[in-house]
Amino acid sequence: MKFIFKIILISLLPLNLFANEETYSCKPIAAAVQTESGHTYHETLEDYDEEAGLLSIVPASNFSVRPDGIYYKNNPHRDFEYLYTLKEALKKFDKIGINKIEDDAQILDKTMGVENFRVFYFLYANSTSGSALKRISIDTKNNLTAEITLPSKVISGVTLYYFLRACDMKGIEVDFEPGFNKALG
Repeated sequence: MKFIFKIILISLLPLNLFANEETYSCKPIAAAVQTESGHTYHETLEDYDEEAGLLSIVPASNFSVRPDGIYYKNNPHRDFEYLYTLKEALKKFDKIGINKIEDDAQILDKTMGVENFRVFYFLYANSTSGSALKRISIDTKNNLTAEITLPSKVISGVTLYYFLRACDMKGIEVDFEPGFNKALG
């Protein structure tokens, strides 16, 4: 009997694994790419072409806030992956030159209106395009995120991607409708 109880308990464990998790979705509202020649293409929701625009193909980013950190995913085929704080990134990605990236990125953030932010870094590995360093700043006051992606190798002449996103900031909602056998525990 104890064995059956343990099996049931273990099978229910994943349901409570991220009980304190909050998930946010952030949709793109502005995008830019910089090419090898130094040309920058920029668009916003107000001025993009739905058929040819960059914003029409950019997925939403999702953030999972958990007791052990913040996780990120912008592709339904990937799992949430840990975001490194600036302090952690300076140690982990020291050879990449985070300080130089950070100086330039802060100027770009201010230009786009991102303030009161927390900065995170993420090394995005991909089998087709190699890897890319992502710098993600989260503006908690204005519910915005700014993502700068620096690919390790130039793809189609692009050396930098930038996305400004507006977040829903609702987190996980509970649909509680009073009724038979629906008491909150």
